[in-house]
This record gives sequence, structure tokens and C-alpha cells, in this order.
Amino acid sequence: MFHEELKEAVTLCIKDMIHQCFSDVLELLYTKENIHKLGEGILLCLIIARTEKSSVVRLAAIDATMALCHIDDEIDESDIVMQNQVADIIMAFLPGVVGGLQEIAMQSEVQNHRVTMMAIRAWGRIISLIMHDKEEEDTALSIEAVMKKSCSISTGTAQPVTCKTKCDIKHNLEGATRCKEWFEAAAIRLGDCIQLLDKIRSHSHHKIREELVESINLILQNCPRNMRPNVMALMDYLICLSEDECTEVAERAHNVLRTISENYMENYNMRSLIDSLEDKFYDLLTKFPTIVRRSDDNEQLAFLNQFTGYLRLLGNRRLPHIMRSQAHIQRLLLALVHIMLIDCSDVSVLQTVNVKDLDDPAYFYGSNSWRQFKFIKDNSCKEKLVVICKLLGELGDVGILVDTIFELMSDMRQYRKELSLLLNWILASVRNPSVSHLYKNIVDFYTTEELWYLPIEVTEDTSLVQAQSNVVQCCLLTEGLAHIAENLQHDYDRYLLKTLYLIIERAGSGNALISYIGMRTLERIAEVQQHKTIGDLLRANVDYFSYHVIIKLRKLDRNPGVLDVVEVVMKYSKLEFLPHLKGIVEDVLRQLSTSHYKKNTYSFLKVFYKFIVCIKMLIESQDTEVAKKEDTRANSSPSETIILSLLEYYNAKKINEKIEAEEINIEGIESDADASNIDPLEETNEDCPDSNVEDKKDENLPAHIKIIITVMIRCLNFLPSKNVQESLMAMQTLQEGLPILIKWENELLPIVHKVWHPLMDRFEDENVLVINRAWQLLHVLADISNDFIKSRTLRQVLPSIFKFLAESSKESIHKGATNIYKFTQIYKLQYELLSTLGVIAQLLKLREQELWQILTNTQMYLSARQNTALQACCVKLYKDIADYNGDIAWVKCLSIWNSKIKRIATDATFDMKDLDTDIILSKEYYKNVNEVIQYIQEKNSQYVK
Repeated sequence: MFHEELKEAVTLCIKDMIHQCFSDVLELLYTKENIHKLGEGILLCLIIARTEKSSVVRLAAIDATMALCHIDDEIDESDIVMQNQVADIIMAFLPGVVGGLQEIAMQSEVQNHRVTMMAIRAWGRIISLIMHDKEEEDTALSIEAVMKKSCSISTGTAQPVTCKTKCDIKHNLEGATRCKEWFEAAAIRLGDCIQLLDKIRSHSHHKIREELVESINLILQNCPRNMRPNVMALMDYLICLSEDECTEVAERAHNVLRTISENYMENYNMRSLIDSLEDKFYDLLTKFPTIVRRSDDNEQLAFLNQFTGYLRLLGNRRLPHIMRSQAHIQRLLLALVHIMLIDCSDVSVLQTVNVKDLDDPAYFYGSNSWRQFKFIKDNSCKEKLVVICKLLGELGDVGILVDTIFELMSDMRQYRKELSLLLNWILASVRNPSVSHLYKNIVDFYTTEELWYLPIEVTEDTSLVQAQSNVVQCCLLTEGLAHIAENLQHDYDRYLLKTLYLIIERAGSGNALISYIGMRTLERIAEVQQHKTIGDLLRANVDYFSYHVIIKLRKLDRNPGVLDVVEVVMKYSKLEFLPHLKGIVEDVLRQLSTSHYKKNTYSFLKVFYKFIVCIKMLIESQDTEVAKKEDTRANSSPSETIILSLLEYYNAKKINEKIEAEEINIEGIESDADASNIDPLEETNEDCPDSNVEDKKDENLPAHIKIIITVMIRCLNFLPSKNVQESLMAMQTLQEGLPILIKWENELLPIVHKVWHPLMDRFEDENVLVINRAWQLLHVLADISNDFIKSRTLRQVLPSIFKFLAESSKESIHKGATNIYKFTQIYKLQYELLSTLGVIAQLLKLREQELWQILTNTQMYLSARQNTALQACCVKLYKDIADYNGDIAWVKCLSIWNSKIKRIATDATFDMKDLDTDIILSKEYYKNVNEVIQYIQEKNSQYVK
């Protein structure tokens, strides 16, 4: 501690001693005779400032150095004679002092920022002092010459420095006076130090960057002639700092640039500084990609700031002039493309095979998390890229930019993504109505079939890398349309006919990322078109996409995306939109009647399924609204109740009249066409009288119920299909649609009757997946028709189900929870059967004999050797039956106990408590049977209470 205090005291003493000296003493001090003593003092202070750990000591040492060099805040700047005398002496130490201060300033950012800031201040002031232009120099070079020479030095276009030239520089530096030759040699030597300021330019602390601006300003104001080889490098730093994220730094750099430019033009009658910067800008474009790729985040931001600063300086006068040169505009765009290379390695190309829930959070990515760059990771750098594109759109010639980007996208397909992103960001900033004619060209180019419909699945011809790249390309094209919509606002309606269908197709894509971008684009278009929701947008522009849907459905093999459009349209439909949906479904029904379209049967069935799901959602949402209104009405006063009832009646009547009016204009399906495509089911059953759905159809049925009945009947044709996909989709559609008809029993029961015979054959299918889907449909039939299918289920279905459970129980023995067996279709069917058998037994209102049969044929799954999940399902089955008929479940459990666990006494002394005595826990049925018995006992005890 004493050692540091001594050093601090020495430096403070030096500083105070210099400040307390009279001018005549200082004149005697700064002479050739004392040059070595001054050098020793300056060296001592620099060593302390460079090596000590205490920031207080280091700051004191820098202050002492500034005092010895006569550049601190206490000097009299008006005493030019004294400053020249000091400069003539300190000039001997220039390389060492500048190098030492720069070494301090460029140390790690861990050091106290004031140390770095004061070192930069001292660095700038000592260069300004020694390299100060002399007033007697009247023959000033023009700024054009200054810049030309500066550019030649900085770009390496000057002649290589020979050994003789190096010797001349060294000889000139050893000169005793600051003559022209010495200034030239010193400026060249200082150029090496100035080139190392990149680290300081990108320093994290804004006060250090601001101090650098002040130092550069001081040098350019005082030494424009003597520092002419380095003017361009210093200007580069100012241009970079003029785009600093800190407002104070950016404004100060802007002011310095403006002042310097005005001074040069006013004092020397030279051409604009901007003109002289163009060559440097071209050179920067060449080196820019390499520099950015090799730099860290801070340095990248600094170079991007420099690029942005050049664009602002060139402005809307010079930048369009540069763009008129094809070589320059291509170099500009390709420089940006090379640093904006998009990384697609994390993009998923997986497709969803089932109907998507577009509201599922899994389909929503972060705002831009999918758009990642290979070389730029920092968000500040990404935002600066956006600013650069914005400036290109605001200051440059947008027409030239668009044409050049189109040309590059055609010639350099590997950079299509980057060029698309570049154009999108440029468009986002363009608000000039004069360029609105370009939007048509962009929309036409983006929506060309070659560019819009890229392969996004991995195939023999499409690699994973290419598929990932195409997914991002699809997203960027869709985003581009959103930018155009936001620019045109309501005027975008002129492009809805061409683009709305395509965007809806994107929103319904099987790829989650493309779907997300499509949905977000629809939201943005709905907003600019002054619609509250996507559904409102679709309903207001139904004619723009319904035509495309109907036409493309007729050529489905070439337009598979039309199914995605149908899905999205149905997702956002409301009951008043049903006539339009009905038209789509009816067109599909007509095509199914034609043998030419048989190859598209599965796709058409998917349309039916999506329609049924849509109707189901609408009905459920309507029921929810009705329930809310009833709750509101219950809490309202009598007068409010009457008013709400009248309003509800009026709205319902209005909607009904609208639907009926629209139905008049929609061509119905001829009943003869349906009859010719439906195989008659002639077999009758004692549980259902012979009847026909068409004969019982009520003319007062709602429109959506009529079309659902037609769809259900048509799906019956494909239930026995040998094509597994078609059969599964038909059963899935029936499973979703039949519950909707539960309020219309006269229409429902005949369909249930017709479903039965083809469904029964499905339980004999070799494909376990088909049996699983058939059982789920049977569950629905039992739920909506109860004991209507009871006898047929017992006679024709349960025997095959019991046979399957008995055979598959042997395969699931000793299959633990972690075993791969749980991923097989056999396991999934076992799980489904055991989970729902008890519920179906209740729905069919089975008697004791049938219940006993079910319990007997599933008891093997109570064994501890079975898969644990299947054991739990079987226990649930027993509990479900116990809820329905506790006596039969209790007797069955006692039977299993007696045969599988321990003999039960048959005398009159039997008590349930005796079951727990002397039990061997290792018995395989003990745990599960005991759980069921305990459940029945607890249930019975609750009844007794």
C-alpha cells in the first residue's frame, strides 16, 4: 500500500510542480538541455499508468503525463509560442508517448473506464499539439488531394515502402525541427497507430466512444494538413460513430462530420467531402463481408455503423447516382447478401399428418426466431441491418434496387433467400406513393409458380438442406406480401384476387413454420383491410378464393394445397358462412359421383372430415354462447330478460332468412345421383324397422344438418373399402358427424342401421389400426343410440373382441412401461378396448350375464405380469362396471380371489375381513383385485351412510 501511495504522491507532485511554475521557468524547462530529464519523467508516468493495478494511481500518472506534455486542462491555449516550444521538445518522444497511451487505452474492458477515457484524451491532445498545422503554411492541398492520398495509403494502392523510403522516414523523424519532411514521416508512422483504434471504436462504454469522437475532432480541426495521410481513417471512425447506439455519441459525431465538411468547403473552396468519400465507400463494399465474418459482435456492429454512416452521408443525391452503375449496385447488394447468409439448419421440415389446430401454441414461433444468420448473432447487429435496408429504400432508387434484386435472384439462385429478405426489409421502409407501380411487379414475381411452389419435403430429388432452405424461402415470400399490404393499406384489395388464396394455402400448410407465417400474414392483411378478425376478412372476400377452391378441387392431384385452403376457411367460418361451405362440399360430392375422380377419393373424404369438424366446432361455440346468455338472463331483471329474448329472436330470424336466401342460389345435389352411388343394404334387423333416410327427411331441417346427412350417407360407401386410408377416414368422419345428429333421431337411427353391416366386417380385418378405429366408431354409436345396437354388438362384435384380447394378452406379458411394446398398434388397441369396454357396457345397458362375460374375458389383464398401463385400464374397467352393477363386479372379484389367490371358506362364518389374513403378496392377482374390492367396499359404505 505504501508503494502505491508513494507512486501516487510522486505523480501528483510532478503535476502540481508543473502547474505552479511561472512561464519563464517553463520556458527554461522545455529546452534541448532538459530533454532527457523530461523524457525520464514522461517515461516514469507512462510505466506507472501502464503497469499499476490501482485505477487511482493510474489516473494520477496519466494526469502527470498530460501536465508534462503541456496538454492538460490547466494550460493557456492562447499562448501559441509556448505551445510551439513544448511541441518542439516533446516531438522527440512522440512515438513512445502515443504508443504508451494507446497501449493503456486498448487494454481489457475490465479496467476502469476512466483510465481508458483519459488515455484516449491524452492520445488525441498530444497528437494535436505536435502535429498542429502552422499558420504560415498557406499552400494547402485541396481536400480532394488529401482524400486521394489518404485512400491510396489506406487501401494499399500506393507504391510499396522501399528500404530507402523507410530509412528516409527514420532519418526525418530524427530531425531536430518539425519541418515538412518530419511531419510527413510522423504522419505515416502515426497511421499504424490509428489503424489499431478499431477496438476502442467498438468499446462497450459510451463515454469512451464519445471521448474518441472528441479526440478525432481535435486532430481533424488542428492538423488537417500534417495528418493528411490519416484523414480518411479518422473520418471512417467518425462515420461509424455517427451511427452509434448511444444518442449522445451519435449526435456528437454527426456534428463533427458536418462541421468538418463545412470548414473544408468554406476555407479551401473544395468540392464536397461526400464526393471524396465515394472511392472509400467502394473499397469498403469489397472488404465488408470478410471483415464482418471475422469480427466479434462489437466489431461487427462498429462496421455496420460505418456502412450506415456512409449511406447517410451519400444521401438521396449521391446514392441513386451510385446505383445507376450496375457494377456498383451489384457490389452493394452482394456485400449485404454475403453477411446476411441465413442459417436454415434448425428449421423443421416435418409435416403434420392430421388436421391441425391452428390455435395450438406449437404452431407459433418467436417473432423472428426462425430467421437466423450464419455470421451475425447479436440483435443489435440484426437491427442495424434492418436500418441499412431502410436507408437503401429511403435514399436510393427503389426501381433500380427491385430490378437488380430480381436479376440476381434469377442468376444466383443460391442467394434467393437473402435477396428476398433484403427486398422485404427495403419494402418495409418505402412509403412513397410514387413507387406503388413496382408492387405489381413484385407480387407477380413472388407468386410465380416456379418460385412460390418450392419442394419442402425431403425426397430423392430434394435433400434435407434444400428442403430447409425452401421452407425459409416460402416464409420470406409470404412475408413480402404482408409488407406490401401494410404499405398499400386498403389499396391492397386490388391484389387480393391474386394473393388471398395463396396466403390461405400457406396458413393451412402442413409445415408448422410456413403455417405460422401464413396466419400472421392473414392477420396483417385483415388489419390493413379494416377487418377485426381473419374470419371477417375471409367472409368479405369469399369470391376471391371460392372460385380457386372449386376449380383446383377438380384437379386435386396437381393442386394438393387446396385442401389446406379448405381447412383454413372452415376453421374461421361461422354459421352464416355455411352456404359457401355447402357449395364446396356439394362440388366434392359431384366429383365423387364421377369415376374420373376416384383416385382423389381419400382427399375428398378429408374435405368431408374437415367440414364435419368445422360444423361441430360452430355448434359447440353456439351452444356456449347460448349458455352464457342464459346465465346472463338468469341474473337479469324481468325487463332485461324480455329485451334480450326479443333481440335474440330478431337476430336468429335475420340469420335464418339470410341463409335461406343464399340457399336458393346454390344448386342442390340430385337425389338420383346419390341413389346410384349408394349400395342398398337390404338386410333387416329386429332392433330397427326397415326405413329410408331420404323418405324421412324433414324439409324443415337446418341447412347444415341436411348436408351432414348427405355426407354421412356418402361415407358409408367407403367404410368397407379395401383401401385402408379411405376406410379409416370414412370411419373418422362418421365418428365426428353422427353425434351432431343426436337431436334428429329420425335421421340418425336409419344411418346407424346402415353403418352396422360394413362396420361389423371391420372387426374381422387383419389390420389392427382398422379394428381400433371401428371400435371408436362403435363407442360413438353406443353413445348416441344406446341399446339400439345392443343385441348386434353382443352377437357380432364382442366375440371377436374377446378373442383378440385373449390372444394379445400373451404378447403383453412381462412388457414393462419402458418396453418398446407400448408403441405397437396391438398395445394401442388393447389400451383402447380395456379403457372403454366398461363405459360401452353401461351405454348398452348390459345385463349380469353379459357383464360377467366381459369381466371373465378381461380378467387376465389383472395379472401383475401384464403391462402396468394395461393393468390400470383393466382395473378401471372393473370399477366402471362396479359403478353400473356393483354386485356382479364384487362376485367376480371373489371368484378370482378364490381361484387365483386363496381359497375362501364356504361356511356361514365368511367375513370380508378374512380376505386380508395370511395373504402372500407375491400372488400376481392380489394387488389389482384387492384394489377393486376396496373400491366396491368404499362405495357401498358411502351408500350405507
